[in-house]
Amino acid sequence: MPYFPTIELTPQVSMLLARGALQLNPGQWVRGEKGRGRYLRTDPRTGVSYISWVRPGDDWRAAADRFHRACRKGFIGKYRPLYEAEKARREMARQLAELNSQEAEPELAF
Repeated sequence: MPYFPTIELTPQVSMLLARGALQLNPGQWVRGEKGRGRYLRTDPRTGVSYISWVRPGDDWRAAADRFHRACRKGFIGKYRPLYEAEKARREMARQLAELNSQEAEPELAF
């Protein structure tokens, strides 16, 4: 894995991330007001950067597990292709719920 330096999350860097002028790699170490953490992603619509922060008292394993769970839950990095299957599953569940609600409604006859 190539070396990426730790990035200081100053207000200027946060603004560049929010506007898309700066892109970081998922997993790159960042340092901000909450301490150190690993960058996950920046939401292009809202400009919010998501970071998996290292908590006080965490060992390497706990911090790595937290980052791994965040990547899986957010479909980040190598888990990105899994989003299409999840999107199809959600759409199917939405359609089934809609169908069930239509069948459950009693028909009113006047």
